[in-house]
Amino acid sequence: MANKSLAEMIKEMVDADRVRMPVHPRLARQVTMCLEAEGPESKQLWSLVSYDPALLCNLFRAANSSFFAGLQKTLSIQDAVTRLGSNKAAQIVERVCRESESCLQGELLSRYMPSLWQHAQGCALGVRWLANRCGHQEIANQAYLAGLLHDIGKQFLLAALEEIASCDEFGMTLSNQLVQEVLTTKHVEQGLRLFEDWNLPDTYKEVVADHHVEELDTKNSMIALVNLANKGCRKLGLGLTKQPDIILPTTGEAQYLGIDEITLAEFEIMLEDRFLGGQ
Repeated sequence: MANKSLAEMIKEMVDADRVRMPVHPRLARQVTMCLEAEGPESKQLWSLVSYDPALLCNLFRAANSSFFAGLQKTLSIQDAVTRLGSNKAAQIVERVCRESESCLQGELLSRYMPSLWQHAQGCALGVRWLANRCGHQEIANQAYLAGLLHDIGKQFLLAALEEIASCDEFGMTLSNQLVQEVLTTKHVEQGLRLFEDWNLPDTYKEVVADHHVEELDTKNSMIALVNLANKGCRKLGLGLTKQPDIILPTTGEAQYLGIDEITLAEFEIMLEDRFLGGQ
């Protein structure tokens, strides 16, 4: 292993399907309790799934597997549940929650995942809010899921790094600087590979690919919405970084979407109230 690069180690683990993305522990408990109390037909159960990137990815992975080759990829939780059947879909969700229990005991995941979860949920809620306020109500629900998944590469990479750091066969100590660098520079590439390997929806794959691009694709409003929500979250520090110098009204996304300064101020207040207690 000493002669292999970190990238090669991660690739081998991905190829062997050894990486398990964790589910937020509180959400995993709620999902388990909901299944026990109400069963797979519960609307509350599938509402809970919509808050967690790992649960959503695994549900889409099953619903768009090779068994369903030739069919249109499912783009919503309801479509995935309908295709799989509620019992099968619930079994998948339950399994992912169960596998997640052991994942979160590692040092890296416990240190970084809370920020990644906060960023994913902040971006998801933010992009849906923006879509509804700027005349894109027809894509608001899909935009929400795109926001939830845009940084899925970071969560997957962090889970892989945790496996490397805690496994005797690798014998590696990963510094905070190295972890941050890997997450920052490799998350788009890894996110795209995950979408390819798991046959996840192309609609969301485009957002993963372009959520950091400087040149806006004026034909894809969903990407602009996610990019703007992403910048809003980074400005407020919802995630691993805080960039208070970001001025949302001057961004290319805000100008392309035609969102005025007052609306964007309300957007920031909404995020603060939801995630920072209004502070």
